[in-house]
Amino acid sequence: MNLSLEIQELDQTTLEKMLKLVHKHTGITMNSSKKALLQGRLRPRVRDLGLHTYDDYIEYLSSHKEEVQEFVNIITTNETSFFRTQRVWDFFSNDFLPKWVSENPGKTLNIWSAASSSGEEVYTIGISCEQFRQKHPGFEYHILGTDISTEVLKVAEAGEYSGRSIENFKTNNRPLFDKFLIPTGSRFKVAPEIKSRIRFAGHNLFTVPKHKEFFDIVFLRNVMIYFEALDQEIVLGNVSRAMLPNGTLVIGESESLNNLKTSFNFKSPLIYEKSRNQ
Repeated sequence: MNLSLEIQELDQTTLEKMLKLVHKHTGITMNSSKKALLQGRLRPRVRDLGLHTYDDYIEYLSSHKEEVQEFVNIITTNETSFFRTQRVWDFFSNDFLPKWVSENPGKTLNIWSAASSSGEEVYTIGISCEQFRQKHPGFEYHILGTDISTEVLKVAEAGEYSGRSIENFKTNNRPLFDKFLIPTGSRFKVAPEIKSRIRFAGHNLFTVPKHKEFFDIVFLRNVMIYFEALDQEIVLGNVSRAMLPNGTLVIGESESLNNLKTSFNFKSPLIYEKSRNQ
């Protein structure tokens, strides 16, 4: 990296161009208040490319299609942890799984974590399912985790964690932590019996999913807060197309489908059900 290269500040015209590119490639809506954040994230990349201005970078982005994924990786926010929002996992383990198994004997539960980030949510789902399976032999499940960022998907596929993402899990549920996370040096690796039932893939929520299976439950948590209402409806429509009738949707604690035109009906806080006729 050429640390001596000075990068000019984002002027208003260039900032507006950059904000439009963010929306074009991710669907995320940012405003001028995010100028410092964008500069902080993009400056190292502009330096690495030997460019002098953010306008140079915009031009580079338009002429080098392979740079789009790098741009997406840089500007997207990825923060998650194991068992984030405990009431979601209480619902999943104590309400959803027993009810689903009783209504679908002999079937395999298909689950989609639609903004899986670095994998903590996917593996939390897996841990919950595996704990249930060990008490209910014959229960089968498959989990798909997708994200727009290829960088976080690499972390997710490795399935090794330390620090903040596991702190609460380690402290609040040590028996389950010790059962399903294996020490490997200073890090902890997800147990192979869980990893074997999970796959990861890249996906932009603004496109219709290409995977062929239909899902019984989708976790779409803490991502819609970055989208405007009309974009939220596009995302929810795409997610709905990949779900079975009466499928369950789980959203984030700061999110709501109120005042949105969707195919989902409210069931309880953070929990929605897809309409049967959609």
